Amino acid sequence: MNEHFLILTGLGYAAKIKGKPLVNQIDAILPQTQCSQCDFPGCRPYAEAIANGDAEINQCPPGGQEGVDALAELLGVETLLLDDTHGEKKPKRIAFVDEKVCIGCTLCIQACPVDAFVGSSKVMTQVIAKECTGCDLCLPVCPVDCINMIEVKPTIQIPFINYYQFYNSLYEKQTQEKAQRDKARERFEFREIRLERNRRERTKLLEEKMIALKEKMAKDRTQKVKIDAAMERINASKTNNKIK
Repeated sequence: MNEHFLILTGLGYAAKIKGKPLVNQIDAILPQTQCSQCDFPGCRPYAEAIANGDAEINQCPPGGQEGVDALAELLGVETLLLDDTHGEKKPKRIAFVDEKVCIGCTLCIQACPVDAFVGSSKVMTQVIAKECTGCDLCLPVCPVDCINMIEVKPTIQIPFINYYQFYNSLYEKQTQEKAQRDKARERFEFREIRLERNRRERTKLLEEKMIALKEKMAKDRTQKVKIDAAMERINASKTNNKIK
């Protein structure tokens, strides 16, 4: 455990951060791609690990070096170089499904952490482009390799003479990117809630089935006992008739 973690777990660290809970401030800096390259199942779990001193601040490739620097500034620690063992920062990309190849297996729908895919079994799947975070988690699960990641080209032009227009456009772009991060965070959290609700419903259904099965087995055993007793009476009656 290095000095970053010692600072993280000390009383002085939490005292430096005022206002929102620390984990929320860390999470706000993360790019919300929910890609798991940091070795945690989403940006929020990674933020919690950083706040608890269980992870370094340089494990997020999509956030890049600027993300590492921003986390270091927030936490009041020395910055680190981005750890390339977790991957490298790539240009913003979104998933594209080749409709001629897609077999409608829905594995990409299950893998997407922000529910950016729509479709159903044996029906071509489509991507909600504005919701896709470019996490790449859909690529390894596709059995027919029908998903391609398309780079999103920058739309802001940088005029040389109109600085006001440039900075206004830059501010709008940053505001839009923040809104997209917030939306991705909401979709990820909603998906986690939905999956947990589905798990509870499946567990409840399984428990109800087990109870019904036990009741049926008990009823069958009771019925069998009655049948066996009746058969014994019949056999006994036959035996008595033979003796007479």
